Amino acid sequence: MPDLIPHLPLLAGIGAAAATALGIGGAMRRLAWRVGMVDVPKLRGVHGDTVARSGGLTVAAGLLVALLAEQLAAQALGSEGHLARLDHVYLLLPAFALLALGALDDIRGIAPLTKLGVQALAALWAWALGFSFDSVALFGLPEVQTGVLSLPLTLLFIVALTNAFNLIDGIDGLCAGLGFISLTGIAAFGWLAGQADAALALPLAAACLAFVRWNLARPRSFLGDSGSTFIGFVSAALALKAVRTPQGAVDLAPLFLLLSLPVVDVTTVFFRRLLQGRSPIRPDRGHIHHVALWIFDGGSRRAAAVLVLMAAISAAAAWLCGWEPMFTAAALALPLGLYGAIYYLGGYLSLRNLLAAGPATDIAEALAAGDDADPQRALSDPQLLRLLELLELSSLTLYDGDGVRRLKLGSDGESHHALEVPLYAGGRVKCGWLVLKSPSRRRSALAFAAHLILPLYPLFMDALAAEPPEVDGAPGRTTRRIAERSRRLA
Repeated sequence: MPDLIPHLPLLAGIGAAAATALGIGGAMRRLAWRVGMVDVPKLRGVHGDTVARSGGLTVAAGLLVALLAEQLAAQALGSEGHLARLDHVYLLLPAFALLALGALDDIRGIAPLTKLGVQALAALWAWALGFSFDSVALFGLPEVQTGVLSLPLTLLFIVALTNAFNLIDGIDGLCAGLGFISLTGIAAFGWLAGQADAALALPLAAACLAFVRWNLARPRSFLGDSGSTFIGFVSAALALKAVRTPQGAVDLAPLFLLLSLPVVDVTTVFFRRLLQGRSPIRPDRGHIHHVALWIFDGGSRRAAAVLVLMAAISAAAAWLCGWEPMFTAAALALPLGLYGAIYYLGGYLSLRNLLAAGPATDIAEALAAGDDADPQRALSDPQLLRLLELLELSSLTLYDGDGVRRLKLGSDGESHHALEVPLYAGGRVKCGWLVLKSPSRRRSALAFAAHLILPLYPLFMDALAAEPPEVDGAPGRTTRRIAERSRRLA
């Protein structure tokens, strides 16, 4: 029991963080609605309702209450507590600045360059506090001093991870679950290294886990830019201080493994967009969670659970290479193989697909940029058949939420593989469906085609907004299935 007393303040903080996030989530959601801090349905989104972006406020409040509880518990026990030696509690200043910036972005939007500038300043603050790449080590080899590269490497890492957590926040439970896994691993490494990172990391991890209850509830709450960037910044900075060799160098292998999912996702998306001839910062529907959604037939909870499990396996592998450097190569191969399987099943590792991506994107964007006011005429352009050929699609069919067919291009057979893609557009059409079929591609591999035709989604939505045709006879099997899936999403 005496050995437990020094840790009671930290335990009090963890409990306070979870209790606060659970207790005030509903109030924060109502506050977000009052100030217009909401996420409306969009064509590249995966939800059809307007949702409050209150998660950042909920998680941050949990962390603040946790730190107060830690300090009060330490004073009551006559202990100095972890915060007394946590000189980098000043890290919370730039973290809360990013929280405020994200909240403003959630309400009315902020220019990307402005956000990058503030994130860079926050990363500079973290570097000045000692969260930096002063020296690095890999595979147990002698450490390498970074010298003048310390500042640019630190800024690049923290800013990239801050945005990577934001980009990975695309389906319910994923970013919060990933934050819990990463922060728990960071706390464990910091604890073993004698750092006080656990005093920040574990309460924030507990708040992330508690917020999942609101993220999956009805009505839901999203983390929003405020929550995802807040968690990403704190995770990236704390990892730089916690994941160290006995000599004080940043151990690159465990660092990567603790944060592997957002790192792999943002890196893959960056280079794939370059290969397509698109801007690396232009959003699309090709992130790893979108691919997992297609693989699991639109089941966001299953997709999130599998990806969080993969991240947990990666964090466990970080312990393996931290314990014995000779296992580093195997530890790195394990999560990379798991993530690679997701991309393979989605068709993202096919050279033929990647080579067709550029021409297919050009055709889709050219059709979307046309000034033809008649969507039906625009969607009958012969270039669409060329697009289907590039994507190896036998047919493309558009249905409304009642399962009524509005448009069909190409022809198909009963044995062809099919992928059903939900379409959302706030204010115009609640829900529509795009059905892609191919005789040669697996259903899951059609995900690559689905995200390449994203520029055409506004045309599809305009076609759905038109007066529906009269339907004679009994509804077919596809109509009944589409109508049932629409009712489940309502």
